[in-house]
Amino acid sequence: MAIKWEENLRLGVATIDEQHEAMFSQFALLSRAVQQGSCDTKIKEILDFLVDYTEIHFLEEEKLMALHDYAGLAEQRQQHEIFKAAISTLHEMVANQVPSKGIAIKIDAALVRYTINHVRKLDSQLVEFIKCRTG
Repeated sequence: MAIKWEENLRLGVATIDEQHEAMFSQFALLSRAVQQGSCDTKIKEILDFLVDYTEIHFLEEEKLMALHDYAGLAEQRQQHEIFKAAISTLHEMVANQVPSKGIAIKIDAALVRYTINHVRKLDSQLVEFIKCRTG
């Protein structure tokens, strides 16, 4: 499974776009590590990075929403929690030595596809809302 950042996911908010791109870079590293059968430590390191990085990213997004009094903040927070739970599940799978194929499927379904859908739907709605408010 080839994971890469796609320019059509760019929202036009530099900080958010850079963070999304960095997350996709980590997804690609995680996917490669799983495919190559890299040791669980490497996979765990990438997952640890994603946990920390998404925390920062989600906080920045939520601050931006609060700043603009965005009505979708509660839904975004809920979706962010779902994503954090998906990463936690991957941690458990690695700890329980689930076969690489199971982890690869979870990466694709729980991280990549989820993130693409989230960016295209919820994050793009946020950006449109901000653009309308700030003219």
